[in-house]
Parts: sequence; C-alpha cells; structure tokens
Amino acid sequence: MSLSFQCARFPSPRPLEGLEGPVESLPWLGLPLGERQDRAFVENGLKIGAFEELGGGPCLLLREDVAVTPAAVAAMLEAIGDGKGVDDFYWQADGRAGNLALQLAYGHDEPLLVFLAAGGEATLARVRQVSPREMPAQERLMEFPLAPGQFAADMLELPLTERLVLPVGHWTQLLWANLLGLGPWLYRTLGGNNVVSLGWRLFWAILRARSLQPGRIAAQYVRIGKGCTIHPSAVVEASWIGDDVEIGANAVVRGCVISDGASVEPLSIVEGCVLGRGAQVQRLALAKFSVMCDRSMNGGDVQLAVLGQRSAVKRGAQLFDQSFDQVLRVKVGDRLEAAPLGLLGVGVGARTLVGAGVRVAPGRCLPPDLQIVADTAQVVRRVDADARGLHTVSDGGLVAVGTRS
Repeated sequence: MSLSFQCARFPSPRPLEGLEGPVESLPWLGLPLGERQDRAFVENGLKIGAFEELGGGPCLLLREDVAVTPAAVAAMLEAIGDGKGVDDFYWQADGRAGNLALQLAYGHDEPLLVFLAAGGEATLARVRQVSPREMPAQERLMEFPLAPGQFAADMLELPLTERLVLPVGHWTQLLWANLLGLGPWLYRTLGGNNVVSLGWRLFWAILRARSLQPGRIAAQYVRIGKGCTIHPSAVVEASWIGDDVEIGANAVVRGCVISDGASVEPLSIVEGCVLGRGAQVQRLALAKFSVMCDRSMNGGDVQLAVLGQRSAVKRGAQLFDQSFDQVLRVKVGDRLEAAPLGLLGVGVGARTLVGAGVRVAPGRCLPPDLQIVADTAQVVRRVDADARGLHTVSDGGLVAVGTRS
C-alpha cells in the first residue's frame, strides 16, 4: 500500500454508562478493549496512537470506545486505496448488521471509524462533519430458536460478520459487541487463519468427534492455555480457554472465551459467555450469553447480563432477560429506549452485590457499590408446632391459606 497513514483514537462525546472505566480496560473477547484495538491495527500494518499527536497527512481514526476487528480495518483500507479522489468518510455497515448497529447507537448517529483525507487539520470538529459511506458487512444470518409463545417470532436472526465496528460505552453495547463478535472470532481463532491450519484442525476435530455431523465437529475446536486444571468429567466445547483456568467436575462450557485465572466450578453451566480475568462461576450456577468483567462472581442464574468488575450475584439470585407483559426498554441517558432485538438482561455495576433470592427485572442497570438483599419478611423465623397444610410466609411467620385436597 503506497498511502502512508497516521492512526489515532479520538475521544467519545459521552461518558461510560453502567460501566466503570478507563474505557480501554473494558472486556472484549477476553482482552481489554484497548489491546484489541491495537491488534486490529497492527494486523493491518498500522500503529494507533493519540489524537493530540496527529500531524498532517491522511488519517485513520477510531473512537476510543469502539470495538473494531482487523477485518473491518482491512475493509476500510481497501475502500481508501491510494487515497486519490477519496473524500472524508466514516464506516457505516450495510445489511442487517448495519441496521442492528444503528439500533445499538440509540439515536446517536456518530462517526466511529473515520478516514480523513490529506489536507486540512485533523480536529474533532472536522470528524463530526464527516459523511457516512456504506461498507459491505459480508454478513451471515444465523437463526436461533426462541421459546414458543413468548415472542412474536419463533426464530431470532442475528447478523454475524468479521467486519465489526460497534460502540461499547453503554453496558448494553458492550454486551452485544461481545456476543456479535464471539462466533466469528472463535471460528477464526480456533479454526485457523490459512488453508493448511484449517485443514489440519478439521482433520483432528473429525477424529475426536468420531462423526461427520457439523455440530459435533465444531464442538471439538478448543484452545486450552497453560496451567489449566480441567476435570475429566467436564464438557468443554468450541471455546477459547486462557491460562491458569479451573473447570470443575461435570461443568459445561460451550462457545465461550474464558480469560486467564477464571474458574468454572463443578456442576455449573456456562454457554456463549465472555469471562474476564479472575472471574468465577460458582457451583451449580448458570451463565448464558453474558459478559463477566474481571474478578466478578456469579452463583445464580444470569442471561444476557453484564457483571461489572468485582461484582457478585449470589446463589439463588436471578437476573431476568425478558418481559412477558410489555415492551422491554433500557435507560440511555435520561430517556428510555427499546432494547435491541427485544432481548436484554441486567447490568450489574462494579462491586455491587445481588444477594441470595433477589430477582431483578430485565433491562435494569444496578449502580456500582450497591448491596441488595432479599426481603427478610419472607424468611421463616417463627414456626408453630401444630402447623399443617398449605402456608405462606408473612413478616417472618407462617400464615395458613388452606389445605391440600
């Protein structure tokens, strides 16, 4: 490529919401966001720096709170070419991926990945005036079955693409950036980056699966890091496992990224999740399609949730992910917005504790440093020796409501 670029991050116009910074430390596919951004540029022969250090010449700019893949950066470079006759523009994906990205922007149609042509100074005012250019997402639609009768459709179609450019400054954006990027990243990382590695890994996957069924073969693609302790009875499929990870007896881990030092205790189920460094899924817990930040802990049932750093969901707690009687909405700034795809769990702030037996409605975001315990009036403290039949709990005592026939 003959065109010489300067690359930099530019600041986001809004603070993090439901998350705790710095922004470059947010978890994305098992690494801090800043490191993933660096890798996306380095894999394309570029080095990303600070916005304040920019000089003259053409620039490729990324907003600091944006998840970007190497394939998206490569597509931008292809669109720019030698830079001749190319005006300023910013990335806007086409197809379903583009529509979903607009939903996740919550009405803020702003530049995320920007090219500034040679001539003129690189300023934030210039960035804000850039026009969008529709870029081919090269998406693939994947169907996921939904529970019958609970939604308008029986299937959920998600656009999956390796060309991902999504903001992550809101907790729901961080969730969907991880979920939408998880499948393509696992496929590329576990399957291999060239024909030789693809063929070799496919051969061994078929041998381990002892089958030609695609689902069974895909389950055999697993990367396990150094110093891991995985019980022989545990089921680990289609996942990337970091170093010093512990997975206990009869635990199930499917389609996940498990970062260094994390643990999945016996009899727990973890599917479609990204676990940060030192995160812990306790015995008998359930975690599905969720993001657990560094040193967070889950002992309850969570789905489509984001658990902040050092937060804890105790055993028996439930973070709901769907509403049966109304449109699911989420707070964005000072307004309520429809949840993307109508599905959303709960955001748990940093160091917040959700106690045993607590249930949290979907779409809610719990602030940091909060402790929630269940209503003590529902705890039985007084029991009559002659109590029989059906009772309910009220103010610590048992109240008869009839007897079973």
